[in-house]
Amino acid sequence: MRPNVWGLLNGLYPNKPPDDIPLIGVKASCLLLNTLAEVTITQRYKNNSSNPIEAIYVFPVDDEAAVNGFTAHLGQRTVRGVIREKEKAKQEYKAALDEGHGAALLETAGPGSLSVRLGNLAAGCEAEICIVYSTLCPVEDNAIVLKVPTTIKERYMPSAPLQASDAASEQPAYSSSVAYGLSLDVDIYMSGKISNVSSSTHPLSVSNDPDDGSHCQAKLGVEKVAMDGDVIIRVKHSDLHKPVVFLSSQADVDNGSAGLMLSFVPEFEEASDSSEQLEFVFLIDRSGSMGWSGNSGKSRPIDQCRDALQLFLRSLPEGCLFNIVGFGSRFEKLFSSSRLYDSTSLEEATRHVASLDSNMGGTEILAPLKSILSESSTSLLEKVFGKSGMKSSRKLFLLTDGAVGNTQQVIQTVKEHAGNTQVFTFGVGDGAASDLVNGVARAGRGESCFIRHGEAIDEKVITQLGKAMQPVLEDVAIDWGVLEVDEQSPLKINLAPVFNNTPYTVFALLSKASQHQGQVVLSGKLLGKEQRFTVDVTPWTTTRTDCRILHSLAAKQVIRGLQEAGGASKKVLDLSLRFEVASSEASFVAVEEREEREDGVLKTIKVPLSPIGPSVVTPGPMLGPIFSSSCCCRCTRRAAPPCASRVLRLRSCSQSSSKGSSSRKSAPTGSVSTESSEMEPMAMAMSSAPKKKAMSQDEAPRMTFAELGAAAELPAGGPTDPLQALASLQDVSGYWQLNERLAQAVQMSKDAIMTSRPSDVTIESVWSTAIAIAFLQRKCGEKRVAFSLMEKKAKMWMAKQDGMSSEKVDDLIICAWKLVKIITDV
Repeated sequence: MRPNVWGLLNGLYPNKPPDDIPLIGVKASCLLLNTLAEVTITQRYKNNSSNPIEAIYVFPVDDEAAVNGFTAHLGQRTVRGVIREKEKAKQEYKAALDEGHGAALLETAGPGSLSVRLGNLAAGCEAEICIVYSTLCPVEDNAIVLKVPTTIKERYMPSAPLQASDAASEQPAYSSSVAYGLSLDVDIYMSGKISNVSSSTHPLSVSNDPDDGSHCQAKLGVEKVAMDGDVIIRVKHSDLHKPVVFLSSQADVDNGSAGLMLSFVPEFEEASDSSEQLEFVFLIDRSGSMGWSGNSGKSRPIDQCRDALQLFLRSLPEGCLFNIVGFGSRFEKLFSSSRLYDSTSLEEATRHVASLDSNMGGTEILAPLKSILSESSTSLLEKVFGKSGMKSSRKLFLLTDGAVGNTQQVIQTVKEHAGNTQVFTFGVGDGAASDLVNGVARAGRGESCFIRHGEAIDEKVITQLGKAMQPVLEDVAIDWGVLEVDEQSPLKINLAPVFNNTPYTVFALLSKASQHQGQVVLSGKLLGKEQRFTVDVTPWTTTRTDCRILHSLAAKQVIRGLQEAGGASKKVLDLSLRFEVASSEASFVAVEEREEREDGVLKTIKVPLSPIGPSVVTPGPMLGPIFSSSCCCRCTRRAAPPCASRVLRLRSCSQSSSKGSSSRKSAPTGSVSTESSEMEPMAMAMSSAPKKKAMSQDEAPRMTFAELGAAAELPAGGPTDPLQALASLQDVSGYWQLNERLAQAVQMSKDAIMTSRPSDVTIESVWSTAIAIAFLQRKCGEKRVAFSLMEKKAKMWMAKQDGMSSEKVDDLIICAWKLVKIITDV
């Protein structure tokens, strides 16, 4: 029975770990082929004690990873692991230890984690364990993102009973002092010319291939780094959005069947369903861990969420419904039910968001989810508009840094309501559980993304909001043509919706007799109209194509689809054994038979991980804040009262604002780039696509939305970041009213704006709105995506005034752009 105490540490070593921790080092070697990655993890162990030991190490992998290789180097011998049904693997491992032999066991410990058991490691001896896994890298901000996780965030264990699939997860040990570290190297092959390789988390050393612009190598800029946060590497290349096909076959893999991966970016015209009433609900994690600023002291996840919410609010379409729900050990709603988006509700929401803090305790996500999803959209629309029979569509946005013990219950709850609620998820900060963030988005037929410490949140949240506001391709089907497909992922019965301009990836296992060239047709309906996309299967060849990546990933994707569809454990086991992929039904075991067998009592030692953030807690009889908002150590102090916490935080922001940009610039990062940083003038007014970067704003002190409170608390100058300043002044309808605050925000006098208005523009706010848009384009061009929906709403408002055409709106913005350039560049 779980004790009702606060601050229960899940780990084994709350203070200092024992001196005989056997893990002495970890190396990661990565092969990156476009979005495909193969990662080899080598763990070195040494038994420093005088007796044989069993070492247990629970460590992270991406939740999408297909683990397909396991080798143990024990003394002078190398033993290759074999895949077995999970219980049989455990029995073989235990029998080997009982007989005094050496053995190693690799099994899934839960979503996104593996467990290695190394048994009968003799006194004074060393061993190496090699684990190979394949994974599919996401595309974010026009870059392929390779993530190598190094530690696991502690999971908050909710008060409600866990499902069997959640309860079976093995929890790792933790220690604030870990001696071992990580070395890493990456071999990169792209289908186009590489333009940039960088990391926002660690220093990199990049070596370009002088004979091949599509190949380079990267490694960490230091020999060894602490394993207390993910390693993130981003790669940009010239053909990122072109269709690419990987195809491979090999006689020793499934008797020569072919593995195939098809990735392309579908494009269809923007459209909207005018008969559909949109409702937006923002579900915000306000648990104590959201107040942790990371080891580098960067912005807290709750601060990032506050800024994101303010941009969300300014970018919503006129006439929609919205609500904000915060959760921790309890949850609270801004409105009892979603309200109409107007000036009054926006002002109330703005004040509410400014006061949000990480003061609500644990991470009880299930209760607020059920409350939101159980609300009847039909009844809500009748209540707000007094009409019946209206068509509704709810969009739910979940922002969390969390890792919870009831992930499967949360996913199942979302899946049960996927017919009337689409869910978009954001993993905020370091260590957000990918199984929760990705799983909830898949179940809710939405999209997921991650915003790590030090990364800008604004563009990502607006990109997701833009997707939510656009119809998707539904009733998706895939016609493989002459290709003979044995298995495919996504499953035919559960093809995910297709989003415009978003990479869509399909895996398949072809039969041995299948042709390896042809055409694949993806079809679906967009607002009831048939859409078809045809892609030629012309395999991309590279000297480093490894067929096991494709077979393993295809099998893993099919297994995941089967598990999410419910049941099918026998099919999961069959696929695991057939393609040698670890799963919930199958594990790897390696046995070293010894002539001189070990005897005596076997001591078991659990290898600890470095923690991410403050310790999680188990729920007790109390509610309310449990972490100090400034606490970044593993403690469970009760937080100061919200008012005191707020004063301290604002004081800290105020004192550090002048240092913010320099600290960001000095963050360790490596980069090789050929991208231009200049912007083409005036062309931005004619297109909604992001352009090249404009003048950077990093030189100026930045005041965030987090520092906005009630109007009486606003500093005289308002926010000094141009985007946030203008966002705070935009009306719900989309226009900017001409007043002194607007003039100050665009760095012009009110008189200058008034006297420069063209004679054929009769409405003052039309001209002031054009000035605001031009200023954003000129001064915030590098954040074009972040203000794209604000700009779109403003242009729509302008087009309704005096019958202005879209061409005249664009011409007026160009005219304003010229004025802004002349005045603000002086």
